[in-house]
Amino acid sequence: MYILDYNQQLNLIREMTQLRKDAENWVVYYHHPSTNEMWKSFFPKATENDPGPKILRTEPVPEKLEDRLDTFLKGDIRENAIGLGIELSVNPNKWERIIELVEDRYRSYDRKQLSLFLDNLGVEEGEELLKELGHDPSEYGLDSNKLKNLSRRSKLIRFKRFWFF
Repeated sequence: MYILDYNQQLNLIREMTQLRKDAENWVVYYHHPSTNEMWKSFFPKATENDPGPKILRTEPVPEKLEDRLDTFLKGDIRENAIGLGIELSVNPNKWERIIELVEDRYRSYDRKQLSLFLDNLGVEEGEELLKELGHDPSEYGLDSNKLKNLSRRSKLIRFKRFWFF
């Protein structure tokens, strides 16, 4: 579960016990005593000038990407789709695999969840997103053609999910 609203995050953090903190990477782990859940607070899009959006989510998440997508895109909690998209947007080395998985499974995902996820994944604006984060696309084996192809495939998934099922 992802929580993106600052006030909700603050209220939940007040109920929890801080376990450890990595100040260098802006990551904090918590334990909620009444639910016995572990939580992670982090800023996936942090740069030198801007921390980006803060995410609070339960820990651990499924390790396999397929299971992670299924867990967060089949439900109807919009923060899950947005949070997962933001978190995975900073992993351009996984974009191609993510798009492949979504192409294979798009029919099983909620239409709105899928749209929110793709909006926040940022593949359709890949070059701009990588520049914003200060990354060189070639570091991830991506060139202009691959980024355009990923963008096209993402748009095609949206089209198929909206019109065909």
